[in-house]
Amino acid sequence: MFQGLLCFGFGLYLFFASNPLLVNEINTIEGKGLNPLLQDPGLAFHPPFLYLGYVGLSIVWSFALAGILEKKIDKNWGSYVRPWVVISWVFLTIGITLGSWWAYYELGWGGYWFWDPVENASLIPWLIATALLHTTIAVEKKGVLINWCILLAIMAFGLSVIGTFIVRSGLITSVHAFANDPLRGVFILGLLSLYTILSFSMYALRIKKEREEIHLKILSKETFFIFNNLLLSVLALTVFVGTIYPLILEVLSNERISVGPPFFVITVIPIALLIAFLAAIGPLLAWDKNSSKTLLKRIILPSVLTIVLVVIIYKNFLSLTALSVLGILIGIWLLSSSIQNIFQFRLFGFKNWATFLGHSGFALLILGISFSSSLQNEYEGTLKVGSSIQFKDYKVEFLSVKEFNGKNYISSIGKFNISKQDLNYTLEPEKRYYPAENSLTTEASIISKNFSQLYMVIGEKINDETWVVRIWHKPFILLIWIGGIVIASGGFLSLSSVFLKKQIIKSFIILAFTLPFIGLFAKEFNPEIEERIHRINLQIRCMVCQTQTIDDSDAQLAKDLRAIVRQKVIEGETEEEIFTFFRNRYGDYILMKPPLQQNTIILWLTPFLGLLFGFLIIYRFLFYKRIRR
Repeated sequence: MFQGLLCFGFGLYLFFASNPLLVNEINTIEGKGLNPLLQDPGLAFHPPFLYLGYVGLSIVWSFALAGILEKKIDKNWGSYVRPWVVISWVFLTIGITLGSWWAYYELGWGGYWFWDPVENASLIPWLIATALLHTTIAVEKKGVLINWCILLAIMAFGLSVIGTFIVRSGLITSVHAFANDPLRGVFILGLLSLYTILSFSMYALRIKKEREEIHLKILSKETFFIFNNLLLSVLALTVFVGTIYPLILEVLSNERISVGPPFFVITVIPIALLIAFLAAIGPLLAWDKNSSKTLLKRIILPSVLTIVLVVIIYKNFLSLTALSVLGILIGIWLLSSSIQNIFQFRLFGFKNWATFLGHSGFALLILGISFSSSLQNEYEGTLKVGSSIQFKDYKVEFLSVKEFNGKNYISSIGKFNISKQDLNYTLEPEKRYYPAENSLTTEASIISKNFSQLYMVIGEKINDETWVVRIWHKPFILLIWIGGIVIASGGFLSLSSVFLKKQIIKSFIILAFTLPFIGLFAKEFNPEIEERIHRINLQIRCMVCQTQTIDDSDAQLAKDLRAIVRQKVIEGETEEEIFTFFRNRYGDYILMKPPLQQNTIILWLTPFLGLLFGFLIIYRFLFYKRIRR
């Protein structure tokens, strides 16, 4: 019934607002062609996987409303709905991982996540789906958190529709928005309003009639699921508010601010690390009550191992930032705890292996982000054919540039020799021009070894033999995508009893763990002046690209602003003086980090208010009821 209602609504949307069968009244000899950025095999997989995840969440939504209507939401309902939650979550995980990888190698910015509105639009439902995934376990095993599970199911689907609205409406500027249409946005908003009113009306009636009594022990798996859900929900709320806040503020006050990576790093990363810390403890707990002494015994070994490894790593990489050290600490803690949970306590069932893979993948993701963000090195400058530079321990020789005519583009391919001791590599980055679209793109050239990568792009042509070149060395960056693969593998494995056979699973796990083990490793150093310039560039918005920093953008204005930053740093100006210069010239919108002032106080308080509200609710259930009893 509810799937039929959903299909009917989106059928109307296709017919009236986005009919793919309409004939174009303008006859053209040659079409404009597909956006060059989309002419990549990765785009044949990334959007369909996200779409499958969204469709799966619609089925979960239908299960929730059908359960409310039939008044049959119990442990059996949890066992029926959980496979759909898992498979939706797996598809979203794969889609987000593929999208990150595509942006990394195709866009030529050397980055994998930009906190762009379209990226956030897929991340928010994934966070809620992750909370829902854990909650369905509690419903299936213990019959608790049923009302909260229904609410998450409704929210997950609603947020996926909001994500579609953000992508297609054009209201929010995004580097990933390739097909905007305000009419389609209004239609989607109407459908969202209709389904939201229906869902929450039915949910409110259930809450009014069937109040759920929860009796939990503080040190139990159920309680840790609640904390997990609280933190994931606050994380989703923070990303959501940070994404739409500039639009709301501009509509209400006609003021423009930027909410970019600096805001999300400050507010999101600490909560994510806290989730990872608790994720290491949760699997060690049993349902109902646990002994604190038993728990302490179980965490001693991973705690000692974590401290020893972090000390060794820090001594070898002194340039690590405090936040990166914390990320590495928690990543190793989660990984070692997950390994102990499997092998020391011999929990070899499919479900336990699924938990191990999911949490271990999360740990690898954290380690990849922590190492690569803190230890990466970058060179940007001009090189003449026949010349060479020393980049870290590598000698980079510019050998030649050749022209190549593709099917629908003209390419300038640079040939570089990279040498280090007895090792020699050839990199061939490209600069492509698409005449039909009148656009330029960069094609990065990458070499990998030991989880690390050397990444090169070729920029503008200065004269016949001189080109702008950018080179990055990114230590352990492959751990990010390996982590995504391992996380998705855990999801597939949890479906083993329903969909998969043992031999297929074993082959899949072996393939997932052995294929990506390639790359490059070297010790790091970072000149102080280049580090300052890089740090400042990451705080300043490119006014042409909107959602990119001037450090990422290849636009001419971004290059000019980078030159200004470099000059001011060399002249000895402080970061605050440089930021003040740009604010006076362009306004607060130029800075990616929104200022803490009256019109942004709600934005900055969102994660703290969310945590406070959630902890008050938990206190009401856990502590207040115990005192009354």
